[in-house]
This record gives sequence, C-alpha cells and structure tokens, in this order.
Amino acid sequence: MLEKTGITYLQLINCEADDIIASFVSQRQDASFFDVFTRDKDLLQLINEEVNILKYIDGKITLYTQDNFQQEYGFLPSSYIDYLSLLGDNIDNIEGIKGIGPVSAKNLIQSFGTVENIYQQIDNVPENTKKLLENKQEIVFLNKKIISLEKNIVLPTDKIKNCDFD
Repeated sequence: MLEKTGITYLQLINCEADDIIASFVSQRQDASFFDVFTRDKDLLQLINEEVNILKYIDGKITLYTQDNFQQEYGFLPSSYIDYLSLLGDNIDNIEGIKGIGPVSAKNLIQSFGTVENIYQQIDNVPENTKKLLENKQEIVFLNKKIISLEKNIVLPTDKIKNCDFD
C-alpha cells in the first residue's frame, strides 16, 4: 500500500519501528526539523529543539514540543526514559515500581533528574518513597535499558523507497 501511495518508508527485519525512527532522527546529516507522528509514548524521549512529537491520544492529535513537554512534566524530554523506568509501561508489558504513580515519578525526576541520581542519593528521598524504591534498583535499571531507544541502527539508504537523501 505504501508503494502505491508514494509514501516514503523503510523496513528492516529484526528492528523495532521506534528504534528505526530514533536512528533516523539522530543520524540525520542536516539541521532538518522533524515532526514524528506516533501513538507510542516511548518516542517522547526524542523531543528536542528540532524534533516534535505528534501523539495520537484518545482520538485527538497532541503536539509535543520541547517547551510544552517541559511545561507539562517539569523536566527535559531526555529524562522521560527515567520517568517511565519508575512508572512502567503497561502497553509494552514493563512493570513499574508498585506504589510509584505518575505524580511520584514526576516529582522524583524533577528533583533528581535520573534514576541513577535517585539511587545515588536515596537517603534524600522521602521515607515512604524510599521504602518503595529499596531493593528495586535492578528492576528500574532493566526498565531503563528496555525503554531506551536504539539510535545507532545502520540505515541502508539504498533500501528506502521514494526518498532522496542527496
């Protein structure tokens, strides 16, 4: 169908689409501006000054820029991985830390920036939250590894249909 409509596409076997998108965005050679349309919240970690995310939520399209992302979450999009590492992602079957909800995860990332900083400064975490996080470091770091997008997939530009990279 994509060939018939003339839409540019790339298909790689054994690669997830979000990793291909992340690689494409991170490996671009020019200062091109990108709008990425997705339903996948993992791609919010790609937002920066040149990349916006158009997210399909509840039948509506929401535009996430770096500015409005920071207004909503109170931290940089690059820390979204850490936020999801605590919270989990039901759609991707990634279990979060029981008792840590969106507000707690947001507050932790706003205060500490990364999950590594949280665990390095665990004694500075409020006691009730500290108890939830204790002995969960392995799960949190595994979540972060799983949620992090691969940005170094070699993209065979000769396989991209209907696209001129020159």
